[in-house]
Amino acid sequence: MNVKITEQDITYGPGFGVDELTAWMIAGDLTLKGYKKVSNAFCIVARIDRDDWVEVLAKEQCCSSDYFYNKHTSDIDDRYRDHYIRVYSKDKLVIAPRIYKKMSRF
Repeated sequence: MNVKITEQDITYGPGFGVDELTAWMIAGDLTLKGYKKVSNAFCIVARIDRDDWVEVLAKEQCCSSDYFYNKHTSDIDDRYRDHYIRVYSKDKLVIAPRIYKKMSRF
């Protein structure tokens, strides 16, 4: 995996020398906590960082929060959730490439 980080950039978990079992455990733990992959090059994962994220996204996009709800269900469309995580979330971590590879895409 070609990454643009160094050992000093890692903000969570062990560094580059992490073993396979530990990588799987940490990746599973981060996934259960709601973290999603954000940057392949910099091994960044992020999650929704606030309860009112829909309102924040609506304010940033200059529209009503109703816009983000799926027309056929009462759920929020996943693409808006993913966009908020990638662009606006402040809860971001840089992890070792081996851990990043073990995390599911979304």
